[in-house]
Amino acid sequence: VGALSAVLMLEGGVTDRTSILATAAALMGAVMIVVAGLYSIRWWQSVDEAVRHAHAWAWYWGGSAGLAVSTVFFIVFTVTDGVVARALMQALGYTGGAVEFGMMLTAGPMLLGYGIAWGLWWLRHR
Repeated sequence: VGALSAVLMLEGGVTDRTSILATAAALMGAVMIVVAGLYSIRWWQSVDEAVRHAHAWAWYWGGSAGLAVSTVFFIVFTVTDGVVARALMQALGYTGGAVEFGMMLTAGPMLLGYGIAWGLWWLRHR
């Protein structure tokens, strides 16, 4: 967190307010990751083998398929120097940053793939 603040200040043009917000956001993110991780471990230990298998299978197959879709976006965006990415952002009415857009184009297909694979697993095993 301190290193992030130092880098922001060294870049120039960063106000104390920006530094405080970046530090607070990084700290809040770190706390959320720890809390979610602890909750996930506790939940995982409480579920039966079928639930564990369904989730593991869905993340492997569905998440991997979603990541493959994201990789296609990445390749297209890279070889066009971001022209296609900016056009897609504009077409979707997205006004945020490119990094955030990329995160959504990575997590979105992975989560969608996971959900589809999870549903298919339960349909096949019920």
